Amino acid sequence: MASIEDAAECGERADALVGGLLGRIMRQRRTVAAALDYIRSLSRGTRANCWELAQKAGHQGPHRLQALLSRHQWSWEQLRDLLPGLAQDVLRDDPADLIGPGLAFDETAHLRKGKFTACVSPQHAGVTGKVENCVTWVFAALVTALGQAWVDFDVYMPDCWATDPQRRKKAGIPEKLAFATKPDLAIAQVKRLMAAGLGVTWAAADEVYGRSREFRAALRALSLSYVVIIPCDYRVTLAKDTVIRADQAISSAVFERRSCGNGTKGPRYGDWALIGTADPREFLLIRRFPDRDKNQYAFYLCWAPDGRPATLTYFITIAGRRWPVEITFKTGKDALGWDQCQARTWDALCRHTALTALAQLRTAAIQAALAGADVLPAAPPAARTTPAAVSEPAVTDADLQIYTGTAPLPARGCQPCPPGIPPIALSAAETTRIDRLARNWKAGLISLARLAFHLRWSAWRRRHQARARWHHYAARLAATDT
Repeated sequence: MASIEDAAECGERADALVGGLLGRIMRQRRTVAAALDYIRSLSRGTRANCWELAQKAGHQGPHRLQALLSRHQWSWEQLRDLLPGLAQDVLRDDPADLIGPGLAFDETAHLRKGKFTACVSPQHAGVTGKVENCVTWVFAALVTALGQAWVDFDVYMPDCWATDPQRRKKAGIPEKLAFATKPDLAIAQVKRLMAAGLGVTWAAADEVYGRSREFRAALRALSLSYVVIIPCDYRVTLAKDTVIRADQAISSAVFERRSCGNGTKGPRYGDWALIGTADPREFLLIRRFPDRDKNQYAFYLCWAPDGRPATLTYFITIAGRRWPVEITFKTGKDALGWDQCQARTWDALCRHTALTALAQLRTAAIQAALAGADVLPAAPPAARTTPAAVSEPAVTDADLQIYTGTAPLPARGCQPCPPGIPPIALSAAETTRIDRLARNWKAGLISLARLAFHLRWSAWRRRHQARARWHHYAARLAATDT
């Protein structure tokens, strides 16, 4: 059992760990403080845009967090390089686990509107199963018997962006960045991770990577066992140099019922068969789903270096460890709002993703510490003392007023926006938000200072919307006049 005080202390210790890591790549304290606020504010129910994150962090405006993603001088590549070491420290493993930690590779889509976000284009999105306007990311997740988290990532740049210098320049994509396929990105990731000293022994990936001979060769060169999905029509060379499609091996396969691990609803049973190939260390693994009418079979290519057990149990266990990468996507999107980011430029997108990956590891560290694992440093003395009272801004009558009118509109094109433009009219969503604040204050659930804070944010948000609407109208009127 753990108390709420234990949870608070673990959070403080996690902040100290993350803050120390950020201090290695960020020169200014204000940048570290803004990054910590950004990471702590990522949560379920909060869209990962700078407005909502700043409000949740208690800032008076979004400017500090917007500067964190754009103008502040720090390298997201350096932060990405620090992720493997932190992950190895905070992700617990079961000492009785026979296969040890490994890597799972997969891609996911970030759905977007418009065509100006870096690397956005119509692509197949696994989240919907259709072609969508999206940005595609390739992730590597460290998977142990007791946890998982992102340790590396890359944006997939479609060919339409790679061959368009003007579009790349507007989005801030580096000139030296060349087009790379998703397997190429995964190969670069596994090489970076192994060079960083990450202690893993296996890798798992889906069909996009499994069909790539270069990807499998890179794993072999690094002595990583692998279990990768391949399509049913993939050509496999069996003993005596017999080349067949993967699905043609079903007729001679001998299946046995095995579980590849426990899911949320119990053991994940399936019928499995292992067939040798011309390579004495490589095998074709077939999984049969008896309860399916369509797509009843899945096919894997498996390999293990000398010294590791090339057995059915070993490969089935690795196959079951690919799924946790999907859990990291669910954590990133549902718990941390990763896919709600509204950034458009290359650096801003990558900075947001690096900070989200760090937030995943912060959460994993707190989980492990609450479970009794010694993965966090001792809390600094300041964290154990009662914090000094924070002076609240004085609340004035103006802070508690709600503007009920509406903002003016331009009469002609290119007309400058008035510097003191009032807020736009109350929307239904803003009215609901203000009603909830008023009821909470009336019931004594929030203080007058907190009520004033939220009302100041409401007024700022509506004034910003008024300015944006003015410029949209002015631009449209100017186009009409010509």
